[in-house]
Amino acid sequence: MALSLISIFSLISILCLPSSSSQDTLKLPITPINPHIAPSQNPNPWMQTLNYLASSSLSRAHRLKSPNDNTSAANSEIPLFPQSYGAYSVSLSFGSPAQKLPFVMDTGSSLVWFPCTKRYTCYGCDFSTGNQTGISKFIPKLSSSAKILGCGNKKCGWVFGSGNPIQCEGNEICPAYMIQYGSGSTSGLLLSETLNFDEGDVKDFLVGCSIISARQPSGIAGFGRSPASLPAQMGLKGFSYCLVSHRFDNTPVSSELVLHRNLSNSGAGYVGNAGMSYTKFHKNPVSSTAFQEYYYLTLRKITVGGKTVKIPYGYLVPGSDGNGGTIIDSGTTFTFMDNHVHDLVAKEFESQISNYKRAADVENITGLRPCFNISGKPIEFPELMFHFKGGAKLSLPPADYFSFLGDTGALCMTIVSSERIGSGQRTGPSIIIGNYQQQNIYLEYDLEKGRLGFKKQKCK
Repeated sequence: MALSLISIFSLISILCLPSSSSQDTLKLPITPINPHIAPSQNPNPWMQTLNYLASSSLSRAHRLKSPNDNTSAANSEIPLFPQSYGAYSVSLSFGSPAQKLPFVMDTGSSLVWFPCTKRYTCYGCDFSTGNQTGISKFIPKLSSSAKILGCGNKKCGWVFGSGNPIQCEGNEICPAYMIQYGSGSTSGLLLSETLNFDEGDVKDFLVGCSIISARQPSGIAGFGRSPASLPAQMGLKGFSYCLVSHRFDNTPVSSELVLHRNLSNSGAGYVGNAGMSYTKFHKNPVSSTAFQEYYYLTLRKITVGGKTVKIPYGYLVPGSDGNGGTIIDSGTTFTFMDNHVHDLVAKEFESQISNYKRAADVENITGLRPCFNISGKPIEFPELMFHFKGGAKLSLPPADYFSFLGDTGALCMTIVSSERIGSGQRTGPSIIIGNYQQQNIYLEYDLEKGRLGFKKQKCK
């Protein structure tokens, strides 16, 4: 997917660009993105959807666990929408005059990029819109503030990292980037552009102008921990969100993503929010660029129905080799666990829901396990709780870790295992807390104090 030299020169000619007062909170809508899946012979579309989301969650987890082999070189509020392939989207405006585009909100990566120019090509993107004509594209030549990033600009190195030194002269443009995600990839050139907000613009913002992508129908807004991320470039003190429930049908519902520029003046709803629990972010001891941008948490234990699941410590917290540990990620749908951890958690649920038979046929179709045949009988769910360093406890709503499959009479645990991706080795994070397990939980990323806050609440 990397751009060829000819493609780069063609891109420059397409762009036709020269080389290179605000409020405390900004609010943006955040919306679920739900899968557009081709019809199949399966009579139960919900089972087909779960299978798709389980597979995409595993692809994403594989990428987060092995990230280094395919990368070339005060407060604002935004609506946050769930989206059709299991993620959540926000709308951002770039350029002069402003061009508004949708972006997948991703705390597991840092670069912000958009589909760029009228020649943008996305392979395998029919799953989202049914065709490519509905893909929103940024047109650089219509913006007076767009500039191609020069190689001598220090921001050029943000994307490629210290392990990939930039081999070029200062008067050349920054090399083309190629970034791999779990679900696809994207390639393009870096721009310096204006990010627009009613409360005040952010000038000279580093953004990717992608020309070729695979299975990436919209741009990505990276909220990770590296300098290229949206929070870092805006100098945010923190950000917070409460994800509305997935309906997986692109229903136009949303909640708010709040960007905090100044915590002390952000008012109620951030600092001192009643009922909040906090735990410190953890740094991976290995200096891998990708691992350093993840939001690691120090997980002490997992309990099911009040009973501790005996998980080896090396899976809960990263070791000296950087492997193991727990991250929270908005771009993963279903929570991922290494096979050993998943087996222990699943077996505890099985022992506590032993009155119901396993639905092996549903497990084979959905790729989820365990599934139980409850046939309309009432069921009492054992509580799933994550216990973090500092005493913070995250008790998940039952709908966040079990899904009822309508007419089948079956119920499945919506946590996926490394068993399906053939990962027998403990590489990268062992537990990835996905957005399905973040539904109806208010989350605060306090970047100033380096901590995550959370509490259960109905998101709307």
